[in-house]
Amino acid sequence: MKYRFDYDVVVIGGGIGGFVSAVTANSLGKRVAIVEKRRVGGNCTNFTCIPSKALIRAAHARRDATRLDRMGLGGFFAEGVDTRNVLSRIRSVVHKAYTKDLPETFQEIGIDVLPGSAQFVDRNRIIRECQVVSAEKFIIAVGTRPLVPPINGLADLDYLTNENLYDLDALPKSLTILGGGVDGLEYASAFAGLGVETTVVEMATRLLPMVDRELVNHLLDALRGEGIRLLMGAKAENLSKEGNESVLAYQFGNGQKGKVKSEKVLVSIGRRPDLDGLLIEKAGVKSTPRGIITDETLRTSAQNIYACGDIVGPYQLASTAEYQGMIAGANAALPVKQRVDYRNNVYAIFTEPQIGYLGLSEEEARRKYSHKLKVYRFDYRNMRRAMVDGTETGVAKFLLDGNGRLVGAHILGEAAAEVIHEAQVVKAFKKPLRKLYAVTHAYPTYAQALVGRASQLAYLDRMGDSFFVRKGLALFPGLENRLSLGRERLAETGRPPSIGPIPGQQPPLAVEAFDNDTIWIIRLPETLFDYDEEPLFSRVFPGDTGRGRSLILDFGEVTKMNGLGADMLVKLCARATMKGGSVSAFNLPDGMGDVFKVSELDQAIGLFGTPEEALSAAGIRDRGYTLPGHTGEPVPIDTSRWAKPVVLLSLPNRIEGARNLNVDGRRVVGPINGFGRLWQKIFRLYIKDGMVTPEEAIDALKHNFPSFQPSFNRFFPSPAGIAPGEIVLIDSMTPGGPVSTGVMVLYADDRSFTFACPQGHPESGFVTFSAFENEGDTVVQVLGLARANDPVYEGAFRFVGSKIQTRIWTHLLSSLAAHLGVPANVVLDARCIDGGVRWDQAKNIRYNAQIGTMLGEPIYVLKRLFKSSRGKEANAGR
Repeated sequence: MKYRFDYDVVVIGGGIGGFVSAVTANSLGKRVAIVEKRRVGGNCTNFTCIPSKALIRAAHARRDATRLDRMGLGGFFAEGVDTRNVLSRIRSVVHKAYTKDLPETFQEIGIDVLPGSAQFVDRNRIIRECQVVSAEKFIIAVGTRPLVPPINGLADLDYLTNENLYDLDALPKSLTILGGGVDGLEYASAFAGLGVETTVVEMATRLLPMVDRELVNHLLDALRGEGIRLLMGAKAENLSKEGNESVLAYQFGNGQKGKVKSEKVLVSIGRRPDLDGLLIEKAGVKSTPRGIITDETLRTSAQNIYACGDIVGPYQLASTAEYQGMIAGANAALPVKQRVDYRNNVYAIFTEPQIGYLGLSEEEARRKYSHKLKVYRFDYRNMRRAMVDGTETGVAKFLLDGNGRLVGAHILGEAAAEVIHEAQVVKAFKKPLRKLYAVTHAYPTYAQALVGRASQLAYLDRMGDSFFVRKGLALFPGLENRLSLGRERLAETGRPPSIGPIPGQQPPLAVEAFDNDTIWIIRLPETLFDYDEEPLFSRVFPGDTGRGRSLILDFGEVTKMNGLGADMLVKLCARATMKGGSVSAFNLPDGMGDVFKVSELDQAIGLFGTPEEALSAAGIRDRGYTLPGHTGEPVPIDTSRWAKPVVLLSLPNRIEGARNLNVDGRRVVGPINGFGRLWQKIFRLYIKDGMVTPEEAIDALKHNFPSFQPSFNRFFPSPAGIAPGEIVLIDSMTPGGPVSTGVMVLYADDRSFTFACPQGHPESGFVTFSAFENEGDTVVQVLGLARANDPVYEGAFRFVGSKIQTRIWTHLLSSLAAHLGVPANVVLDARCIDGGVRWDQAKNIRYNAQIGTMLGEPIYVLKRLFKSSRGKEANAGR
């Protein structure tokens, strides 16, 4: 039979994507040839996957040898390692893998392998070794080559890439790796494991941005523990030679410079398309500097030419190339086209410890699924298999949507690259993870401790969400918490830390009593930040005694106060009032009067200029103030971090996207003027070992505050952001309907900021976001001190509003934890400060923002529809 073309399909490139596409097309009855300019097997077999994993395996074996004492086999380990044997074995492994893909193996199934470089003549012809080869269809699978940066002096050095690394006789004593991507970190981990002094230089300030932050933070700690030096945010500027060593000069973004010396330099900054000499433009194939452009069927701009593998992307992985090879081969052979779908891709990083992951990171998932997201987190230290193997470094997370389906899985630790595939199957088949609880896992294994245990927890949570199960347990005393206790035991997360006063933040207060202990003068400390009023209150009002006592506060030494200090004063006033007492103050620093006005403290605390005036007002006229160390004149306080007093709030400009309701023209109200019970709620996120400073935590919170909110609670900061006096608008959806309101930034500094509510807001009070150190850890805290604003809101809070509030702030801190890459260890403490309601404030209902929003909602909808129609008309007229 005479054919129009030499072949039906010609595949250019014999790597994993190329030979899979060739085998696929051949299996579908097509006459197929492979053109390969080097060796069949491509980069994966000869230069990347196979040799690098053999190197990593050797490093793993050496690490195991150093840990023999953990197995009770101490006393055996040779410090010297003959790296020549390591490299020799790697070359033998590569050769063994290559023999599985010899040209003869393809010839046996009818695929011709044509050696040499290819050049396109037109869309149906190429030249190879001075011979024209024609085909009806082509598949380009030429792969990539190492990208070598234009660093001054690099070309004069005998630098290494993945293509010549394994030609060395022995590994170097020291190595500088340019690039901290997946390949760079895998090489760093392997070389360090083989005793090579290793430095990684990476221009980016964040390594592995596609991986969950928490896993990356743990990995970097492990790499540093291996002695690897990580220079992040460092730009390589110059390379030179000093004797037998290479010297790299680098510079950080802040201008700081440095040098690192090593025996060898390995370039691992990325890959570039291997299109040199292929002349794809003659075939009408379009490309970018990143590779060939294809559609979802892997067809290029030339209708008869497809492409697959690293030359296409978006992932330069052997697994992706293999998958694309099947799609490209089938589409080149069949009239019905398949589309690529990367939603169920799985990824592995073969460092020590390994990383395996798929789907969304926790940060991405929290943004997408908001408060409905469930996170099951496991620490390798609690896993029985890890205890047996001595591999207790690691963490794993499984992320579920509101329906219990897996949307992300992230494992750092032993066997991560294997175990992640079970999670991949669950995700791909879109089954709720709880369904897997009935599938038994061998014990003890990593799969059982991770995927198996996560499915059991998901099953328990499903039962806990059942109305009938919860009500049924509630009928039996003592059984209400059995599900949560069982879940806690299975999760092995340990008891969360209890919330108490901040250690080291409680200086002793000087006090003096008058008139048979009915009047107390209290010297406040220089810094009035977070202060627990309980010890002081217990001293002044012990038990049921002390009713009617007056507290007089000396502000003479106060130089700093933040929102938490204002909270303390509010609580002191509330508790004194409950005992029939009163609170007054004197010696206020310059500017403190404005702080009292804007926070409404002046409505609860009587203000006097001198101690004599305060004592006289309390009925004491024949005694002076004698506390030791009194300075007399108060020191001016810095009020630049406080909002200025305003009579009514004013929005200078409408904020785009927000309803802009129930804020303009309203007065700021604190806990002093609310209606309902006064509650203090504290939410804390504990960040171990000071991985993040308090300033970094608050900065992240300020800049990402809107995106950290659950989906039903939208925040709209002003263009100036979170700064004193600025207004943040809020559009929220509650079970009772929409609520549009806002808050004013009452106070803001590097470690805290405080919101105050306007009239009509569901709450009348303050919410302070702060961070501080505690025994080497960093604690991020949300402290709400508020009353319900009116009777309607009070009723709503008693039924469901309190739970919604807890959901909001827990989600905020969990989102912050995901952003910072730390575990979301959020704990809550709620305390009722004043259980009484204030009926004199029932009139606040006339400002109720929910009622105002529901009345204004039709107008808001009409305005949006009108604006949308005007925009369509304008676009149509262009």
